[in-house]
Amino acid sequence: MNKSKLWIGIIGVFTACIIGFIFKVQESKHSDSHDHEGESKTEKHNDEAQSDHKEKEWSMVITPEEAVQQGMNIAKVEQGEVSNSSLYPAKIVQNPNQQAHISSGFSGRIEKVNVSLGQTVKKGDILAWVSSPELIDQQANLSLAEENLKLSQQDYQRENLLFQQGISAQQDYLKAFNAYKRSQIEVQTLRRKLVTLGVNTANGMYAVKSPIDGVVSKKDLVVGEYIQVTDQVMVIDDNRHLWLEFVIPSHFSQNLSQLSDVTFESIQTQNVYRAKIRTVLPEANEQTGQIKVQADITSQDPMLKPNMMVNIRLATKSSKVNRILKTAIQKVEGKNVVFTVTEQQGKLLIQPTEVVLGLDSEKNWVEVVEGLDIDQRYVTEGSFTLKSDMEKGEADHGH
Repeated sequence: MNKSKLWIGIIGVFTACIIGFIFKVQESKHSDSHDHEGESKTEKHNDEAQSDHKEKEWSMVITPEEAVQQGMNIAKVEQGEVSNSSLYPAKIVQNPNQQAHISSGFSGRIEKVNVSLGQTVKKGDILAWVSSPELIDQQANLSLAEENLKLSQQDYQRENLLFQQGISAQQDYLKAFNAYKRSQIEVQTLRRKLVTLGVNTANGMYAVKSPIDGVVSKKDLVVGEYIQVTDQVMVIDDNRHLWLEFVIPSHFSQNLSQLSDVTFESIQTQNVYRAKIRTVLPEANEQTGQIKVQADITSQDPMLKPNMMVNIRLATKSSKVNRILKTAIQKVEGKNVVFTVTEQQGKLLIQPTEVVLGLDSEKNWVEVVEGLDIDQRYVTEGSFTLKSDMEKGEADHGH
């Protein structure tokens, strides 16, 4: 009897434990269900709040009169070209047509040098003096020819007088006349040769003169040195007429035509100068495929020197694209924004619109790739004020 009661008690305790465990499991599931429902409601509330925020994005409604008073200008997105440019290295070179290679007209010894490297000279200035035995011989020949001319002239005058009086034979007269003429020709030839070489002294000294205005860029002569007529002793450069040489990709040559204007910039000072295309070589380089171009520098500046490196700016144009004025673009949180204008019941609704930009010109225009449509109205002047108002409104809303 006692054993039966004991087993009944054990079974009752075991049953109670099982019932308690089942109750706990049910309660836990019920609690998790409530938690998930709470999270779901919270997420839904946050989504609704974000949606409300998007719907309440900044905008402004004003009348056309108020827009004018605030200094706003409004334009339409239009189609047109956007000019761009690229920089290419270029080199200033001496114009070979404005350069003089100086040599002596006679072989001889350098007696005096009057100029130094880099010195500015004028046309006709004496650069050096050369003592030339050859010149002495030619001047002696001229003196001898002049004496012969005097004698032949006297013979001719005497024979002419006798011939007129019928005393001398015509043959003697003609012989004297021919001798006189030959002497004249010989003297004229010798004088002309010396004059052509610039000789105007009779002491055997030859003056080496500058044939142009310019600067002494090369000098290779020393007092006491003996030079030949084939020796180049100096180079004079006229830097008022310099050239510009550069190479460009072959497709750029279609945009360059003879006598077209280009601009270039000094690497040291960033000063801008102008040049005029004179030659575009017809063939590209076999290895690089680039085209060589020569241009006349039209700007005058003593800072421009031969062998100076500069950057040439070449403009390119796009095909017709959607474009807007640069003044309309503002940066908002790192994004390009344009304030668009929509007319509603006689008033103007102004809203910020994010845009994607393309080609950018050096002047006024920029290409719009995404964000705006053709003929869409936007604010060109006054966009910075609108940006300030928008950022101020967002700050007030945050507080």
